[in-house]
Amino acid sequence: MQHESPTHGMNMSALRRHKQRLDLADETVAIEVPGLNLFYGDKQALFDIALNIPKQKVTSFIGPSGCGKSTLLRSFNRMNDLVDGCRVEGAINLYGHNIYTKGEEVAELRRRVGMVFQ
Repeated sequence: MQHESPTHGMNMSALRRHKQRLDLADETVAIEVPGLNLFYGDKQALFDIALNIPKQKVTSFIGPSGCGKSTLLRSFNRMNDLVDGCRVEGAINLYGHNIYTKGEEVAELRRRVGMVFQ
């Protein structure tokens, strides 16, 4: 005697990926990077990075090992300042204020821009 049992499958049409772009025109930009270059001594690690990160939106950096993801993240709260020979050309604006301005209170910046690495 053959017993029929329901097949539990996935609705593949529900899983289709749709290309979606966030329209930043209507978003408050929390972090603006208008063109950032970062060097460790003579070696350039970041090349003309330009991006806007909207306020209260999940943002991720995905890429292969060694492509500069962590270097860029560390630059958002100036952790790279602790690396001998590291220098930055360009700006990173936090709500319109360049965090690399001379005299910036770095400890206060780090309280405002926390980091979690996995």
